[in-house]
Amino acid sequence: MSPSTSAPRKLKKAAKVKKKPDWILGPTPRDIFSPAGFDPEPKGPEARNIPEIERLELVVANPALYEVATAVLPRKEPGTRGRTPHYPPYVFLIYVCAISVFNTARSTEANLQHKTIWEIVREGVRRCLGDEEADALPQLREASRDAWIQQAIALGHLSEERPRGCWLRPDRSQVINGDATVVRPPSDQTEEFTRDEKTGEMRRRRVDPDAGIQIEGGDRAVYGKKIVSFSVRLPERAHSRIILNADGARHRAPEEDPDREEEASTALRLAHEILDCAPGVIAAVFDTAWRGTHRARLVARGIVVYTPQHDGISPRPLNKYRYDHCIHDVYAAAGRSCERRVSVDGQTIYMPLPVRELPVRPGVNSYRFYHAVEIPCRNGPHIELIPVYETKEDRTLDPRTKRPKFNRCEHLRQIPPNTDLGDRLKGFRQDSESTNCTLDYSHWDKRLPAYGAPGALLIYLGFAWMINSIALGTVGEPHR
Repeated sequence: MSPSTSAPRKLKKAAKVKKKPDWILGPTPRDIFSPAGFDPEPKGPEARNIPEIERLELVVANPALYEVATAVLPRKEPGTRGRTPHYPPYVFLIYVCAISVFNTARSTEANLQHKTIWEIVREGVRRCLGDEEADALPQLREASRDAWIQQAIALGHLSEERPRGCWLRPDRSQVINGDATVVRPPSDQTEEFTRDEKTGEMRRRRVDPDAGIQIEGGDRAVYGKKIVSFSVRLPERAHSRIILNADGARHRAPEEDPDREEEASTALRLAHEILDCAPGVIAAVFDTAWRGTHRARLVARGIVVYTPQHDGISPRPLNKYRYDHCIHDVYAAAGRSCERRVSVDGQTIYMPLPVRELPVRPGVNSYRFYHAVEIPCRNGPHIELIPVYETKEDRTLDPRTKRPKFNRCEHLRQIPPNTDLGDRLKGFRQDSESTNCTLDYSHWDKRLPAYGAPGALLIYLGFAWMINSIALGTVGEPHR
């Protein structure tokens, strides 16, 4: 299939017209999600600026980098065919990491040729591999992921100590934050051949085979490739962020890009990979790419999953509770249980029910989360236990639609949006935005110096090694 011949166009910002719902949501009650005297997350210290030379020093001082490079890029055995390489395999990975230090591949090559910079590399090798080594793919993504997770655990991230945090208010170091970003190729050129306007000569251009126009941030058109990543950090500790996992995501039609999954599925797979290696994860935060079906699989693994609520989700009936002298009609609205009422003028109002407890029950194959809700009543409050996980009954097929009866995790959240504790988790996603911003400004003109999705992912892995090496080298420092 030939590349597209149309140049990337700036898409006009479409005016968003939100349909006004025909119902009213009552005020948020004071309950376990919005407790009285709630203290917002404290502001951490300002991160100091780390110069390029120090960044490189921290990269080459990371012992796990050499272990991964040795496993993924083994040395050429004596007697085998081919020319003997001039440098050992780990130098290739150091070079990839250094691109995110010096912004461009050309600048990296020039810096590594300087005797002062090269001596920094030699000294890092000496400390990690010894004097002899200094004087003289498993796949890279998977090997890097495993090394990053182990380093994060060693630094105090992803702790299994439940007293540090709970499901309602997990410690920041027990929350993984995910996001997708569109990385720009070295050139926006989309035509393989162009005609010189002066000479009429046909000139061949290099075109990125995997780049395309994508919408980022809801309304911004960006030409590039998509990468999804997850990270974690310590609270109130600068430069403590560790990127845990990353991979490329599909942004074209499946028939055009069959080798990659779309963003939500890629993010779900990355999260499961982290959970397989890090049992101390309590919560995961992502954007609206995750829907109820994605959240349900992670909830079953015993973690809290928070994403913003989608617009346009209509209230769904949950149950009609009948007592001796009263009836209460309970619906799912705005991510939580609400009692449906009708005002004197005929307006439908959904009154959020206070949640007094978040019971969690581990099962044989999955965890079960509930809301212990209080239904106010003139006869005295009623307490009901409402599941906020995907139940067996939810998964049964409706004979009329041939679909599951109820997408519960789409309509009910473990920690509802627009609550103090929900807004706290939502604020953690700013860390993912910070990572994406650092990625952009770590490369010249905010472009990754690689064509194709595999090349872009390779550069991102080098960037992640650089970020994680900074955390490894500075998280034990005294506060500055």
